[in-house]
Amino acid sequence: MNRRLGFAALAAIASGALGAANPARLTVTPHSGLIDAPFHVELHNVLPGARVTLSASRPDARGRTWTAVGEYIADASGTVDVDLSPSLSGSYEGVSPHGLWCSALPVAPDKLTAYIAGLPSHPEMGTAPELEVTGEYRVALSASIDGKLVASATAVRSFGPPAATQEVTAPGGVRAVLYSPPAGVAAQVPVVVLAGSGGGLPRAQAALLAAHGHPALAQGLFAYQDLPSTLRAIPLESIRAGAQWLEQHTGAKRVAVMGTSRGSEGAGLAASYFPQDFAAAVLYVPSHLSNGAFAPGVTQLEAAWTLGGKPLAADQGETDSNNAADAMHALKPPGFIGTPYYLKTWSDPKVAAAVGIPFEKMRGPVLAIGAGADQMWPSFIGAERIRERLAAHGRPESAEVHVYPGAGHMITRVGYGGPLSSFVFHPVAKDFEATGGLPNANCEGSYDAWDHVLTFLSRIKDR
Repeated sequence: MNRRLGFAALAAIASGALGAANPARLTVTPHSGLIDAPFHVELHNVLPGARVTLSASRPDARGRTWTAVGEYIADASGTVDVDLSPSLSGSYEGVSPHGLWCSALPVAPDKLTAYIAGLPSHPEMGTAPELEVTGEYRVALSASIDGKLVASATAVRSFGPPAATQEVTAPGGVRAVLYSPPAGVAAQVPVVVLAGSGGGLPRAQAALLAAHGHPALAQGLFAYQDLPSTLRAIPLESIRAGAQWLEQHTGAKRVAVMGTSRGSEGAGLAASYFPQDFAAAVLYVPSHLSNGAFAPGVTQLEAAWTLGGKPLAADQGETDSNNAADAMHALKPPGFIGTPYYLKTWSDPKVAAAVGIPFEKMRGPVLAIGAGADQMWPSFIGAERIRERLAAHGRPESAEVHVYPGAGHMITRVGYGGPLSSFVFHPVAKDFEATGGLPNANCEGSYDAWDHVLTFLSRIKDR
């Protein structure tokens, strides 16, 4: 047999082309869904044992194409089920049901080293696709064997139907955007949503919550409109004012609050000091302590938060981290590792007694989600200390804690995970900071954690 003809015949057999009754078939379930939906990819009707390349390409809000790719071995029935089949190479390796979404890269995997090397000069290139909450993202999938296309499919992901949004400027320093649930979605408890040390608005979280029925107020604390530019002396009363506005707008008696990283402090403190307005708190990669100000040029311990016009006492760890001698590592990826600067004080009972967040004052439960390989700060310790504090005050049932071993700080972003998921360019510090975690742990942990958030909030009543 001619060698060229022989390879063509083998590829045809592997793709099912010689058994025309059952051509290769590629599917994604669901075909259309929210960003937080499963991304279940299956390929059927190929030669058992064939080495298959699957790819999934999608645009971001800047028009750039990001592509995830994996190589798999078809099982004895001629099937590749990405939920079960390990990727042997590509943009991710191992078993990761959402791998063909999370691991998308702006370049081919063999060009990734050069891409990372270019980030210090061009940090705007980014480490993840930029997604607008109003966008609809079409994914083009393909399956190939020996370089020959054997099947294709498409999928669509979005943050839900176009949500009604409202810019909110209210007394008490409230600067926010309200995301309202689409028509026909069962109403759930309203949620005030707070961002972390990057400031601005947590639009993606709020939009997803709204898609699931929660009126969600994405509230700025700093670095938004006329608010302070950094996390420094932020009045906790402003978070309460946001809650009260949301209560009046929705008719709820109380609302939930959700905060990420430094926003988890604001959420926990507000829910503790103003329990009459908060029915529950969701704390992503949290601290159990009140920490110091986060801002360029802060060299001495300053308060990040105030209560009644007075600064709240704070832990030293943030200030030590800001002024670390090894900050030179922040000039290039993977960036500065902050976690070691918090370890001693975060496990010191005396520090907890002095500057711990008084969760026992809350009139509702807490969901704390920690990351076991967090390199920004030890959120796995913070989450467990929250559990311990509530148990010590006779309220063990009030804490629901999930810690994800192997996951990093960015577990907070649904669908974020891949070769670039262990560091970020920080928008306030203007440097690279290690966030930690293994790619698959970041990816799958983000979906599982979000499922826990939705389940927890579904049990909360606003009365």
